[in-house]
Amino acid sequence: MNAFTVSEGSPEDFVDRVRGEIKSRQFEDIASIRLDGEVLGVVFSWMGTTSLTYRILTEGRGFSARLERQKVSPFHAPFKAGFIERFDQILANVGARSVG
Repeated sequence: MNAFTVSEGSPEDFVDRVRGEIKSRQFEDIASIRLDGEVLGVVFSWMGTTSLTYRILTEGRGFSARLERQKVSPFHAPFKAGFIERFDQILANVGARSVG
């Protein structure tokens, strides 16, 4: 996912909701998310590590996140579509909408 928006809420609240979704799906061993200022990091660790780094931009009562950097494990390349699909589902469940 190259970009997504959250129409309402802070990035901190969003990260908390995503962590709850990751936990409820029992993905804690393979997926994590963290916020450091205006940088959102998502890491998938399973037979290698894939990391996505997003830049957070405030928009109205919410925010958008634009992909700045992506590092994909060679082992993840064949499964990238599956990782992205699951990540998209988690984001949709917490109120994010893909824009790219």
